Amino acid sequence: MKTICPPEQCTGCALCLTLCPKKCISFKEGKLGHLYPVVNEGDCIDCGLCRKKCPSLSVFEKEKPSKAFATWSKNEQIYSNSSSGGLATQISKCIIEQGGVVYGSAVLPDIVVRHIRVDNIEDISKLQGSKYVQSNIQEALRQIKTDIKRGIPTLFIGTPCQVAAVKNLFKAVPDNLFLIDLICHGIPSLNLLKRYIRKVADCPHYDNVRFREGNQYFLSVYSGGKVVYHKTLRNPRYKEWYINTFFDGYVFRDSCYACHYACPERISDMTIGDFWGLGRKASADMIPAHPKGCSVALPITDKGYNLLQSVSKDLNIYERIVDEAIEGNDQLQHPTILGKRKRLFRLLYPVFGRVSYKIAIIDKYTKYQLKRILGKLK
Repeated sequence: MKTICPPEQCTGCALCLTLCPKKCISFKEGKLGHLYPVVNEGDCIDCGLCRKKCPSLSVFEKEKPSKAFATWSKNEQIYSNSSSGGLATQISKCIIEQGGVVYGSAVLPDIVVRHIRVDNIEDISKLQGSKYVQSNIQEALRQIKTDIKRGIPTLFIGTPCQVAAVKNLFKAVPDNLFLIDLICHGIPSLNLLKRYIRKVADCPHYDNVRFREGNQYFLSVYSGGKVVYHKTLRNPRYKEWYINTFFDGYVFRDSCYACHYACPERISDMTIGDFWGLGRKASADMIPAHPKGCSVALPITDKGYNLLQSVSKDLNIYERIVDEAIEGNDQLQHPTILGKRKRLFRLLYPVFGRVSYKIAIIDKYTKYQLKRILGKLK
């Protein structure tokens, strides 16, 4: 079977499917539900375009940010509806007000998670909130190329490997293309999420799924506009299977454990995410309270810095030390580590399903229960 890149390196970006002139590449599901490209050799003309453009086989110039900012929106509604500080929403609003378009991840009916094109202020809300699952960008890649050719200011927000796919659409990054990458911990598959939802929430149709509000983490499933399943990430947190396999790093793509982009050097115009570790390297006494989260902004290029400055009037914004942001976030230092427990889970899951997760974490859960009992005795 012809492969484009080694499966353990594939990020599932779908750039090969998008560019193939014979449309002879399709996706096949892997053991944890992730999708991998498969080439129909009978139709393939060996043009080599898929391998030439594959981000996993490309070398990208990276640059460490020279500035870091702690920031959150002054708009209370935007701040409340966002995962951390609402920075992505404010930038998206600015781009659209200038006649541009924004591409970001959205949850569509029947729990379809993919990047959509937004060209009006009202629809920005569809992009708000964390999605702890892989988003499909195949259709977005086609649309982005069209928008760039038409001269439309275009903002793409996604994981670093998705940003790499967008960059490889072009020989050089166009002036009207703005790239923001999210600090990514790894990506579970949509198929895994959908299978889990069908087990815990028995409904014919699902409208939406949410994972976070401010600093509270949970899994909420909606049907007919009503919550049909909800569990928060509270102790004992090991009782919510999907959320825990995400946070403990059990169900990511193989490529996530050797991610090229989990390092201080970045490939986008700006990196954003939660500002974990705020105040560890320098005093944060002058920064007001931000109970629903705080974004970190790491502008990499002049384009990224100017983009941040264009919305600074709408933000509470404080310059910080770059190393403070890096040291507070493991994913800005190294990829998720694939330890023995995770390897055991990934070996057992195709055979035993969810039972394998309980086997893999039983020692962690036991330790938690012991601490809980000792705490009560004290």
